[in-house]
Amino acid sequence: MAFFDKIAAAAKSAKESANTTLEIGKLKLKIKNENDNIEQFKTQIGDLLWAQYLEGTVTDPQVIALCESITAANTNIEALEAQIEAIKAPAEAPVEEVEEPAPILERHCPQCGAVVPEEAKFCNNCGAQL
Repeated sequence: MAFFDKIAAAAKSAKESANTTLEIGKLKLKIKNENDNIEQFKTQIGDLLWAQYLEGTVTDPQVIALCESITAANTNIEALEAQIEAIKAPAEAPVEEVEEPAPILERHCPQCGAVVPEEAKFCNNCGAQL
């Protein structure tokens, strides 16, 4: 019976270990959810301060400096987007028509029909004399 007692003890230990791991996993998930909430609150604070800056009601110099940096970045973005549009715009200069080159006449092997260089004396495909 000692053998079965050892198996039962091992199973009980494994169950307790699994339950502990499961409980830790649940707590870590709750911590992650709270951290996500904090990030959302920070975003809302930023949106609120930005709106107040636009209204002219912000007085904190650090907040004003950060908002001015955002305004400068937005101005840079607009300039870069204008450059993209300028690149995409078709050129106003008339496009010259280019003549297509005359087709290159190819030499073919009389035996197998493979294309062979003009200076070749034998076919690279079948070896026939040209």
